[in-house]
Amino acid sequence: MHRLIEFIKRIYVLVVFLLLEVAALWSYATSSSYTEAKILSRTTAIGGTISGTITDIGHFFSLPEKNRRLTARIAELSEELDSREAYILASGIDSTAMVMYDDSEQHFRYHPARVVSMTTNRKRNNIVLDRGAVDGISPDMGVITPDNELVGYVVSCSEHYAVVMPVLNIDFSTGGRIVENDHVCVIRWPGASRYEVEAVELSIYSEPKSGMEVEVRSERLPSGITVGTIEEYVLNNAKSAYSATIRIAANMATLDNVLIVENLHYGEIEELMRQVDNE
Repeated sequence: MHRLIEFIKRIYVLVVFLLLEVAALWSYATSSSYTEAKILSRTTAIGGTISGTITDIGHFFSLPEKNRRLTARIAELSEELDSREAYILASGIDSTAMVMYDDSEQHFRYHPARVVSMTTNRKRNNIVLDRGAVDGISPDMGVITPDNELVGYVVSCSEHYAVVMPVLNIDFSTGGRIVENDHVCVIRWPGASRYEVEAVELSIYSEPKSGMEVEVRSERLPSGITVGTIEEYVLNNAKSAYSATIRIAANMATLDNVLIVENLHYGEIEELMRQVDNE
């Protein structure tokens, strides 16, 4: 009891001061309708700022889940678009017309996935995704970003995971084409910059220029998948072909959500290739 009294003696001045301040503020706040409105406006603004900050924090922590949902939705829309385009091409009708289409015309299926781990500082980099055989994933499927930018190809799978060989791998190779003139090339990574790959075996008639866009040309992926843009180019010593440096479109260092692309006709293509090789 004695200690409590001593404590009150020490702080009573502060307590009295605070009580007087509260009384003064209350008296001021209720002195007129103007001051009431002014204080209400100020406290509302402060409350709104605090509430907005809390909401922003909540949105920040919910971004990964929202990104996964958006990637899944992009996969659905990509499949639908591919089905429509396949139907239109097969039917030979005006692409601007309103048509009914058959789902059997679907050529590609899109599987949303998320990056589990990856490397970018090695000669043979790889990416691990959280989808595997139980999700319908198998080797030779293409991998792209939700913005239709090339990432790489699936090379192996377990039940629940897939390993991807990305463009940043010295063993990587795929076909490409210059969008502007449709000349083909081979895309590979020389093992230097993580931001650049090279296009080789470009025809001397391709006339490459800086800024030209290069897309993938492969049976694993649909048309319209961007590799990047040409930065510089040189003619070989024999003056028989060009090679070009391409700035990669995908930001390989910040990959998170991706799409695994399944060519539903790939088995048929493989069988044809085996028959040709055996002849």
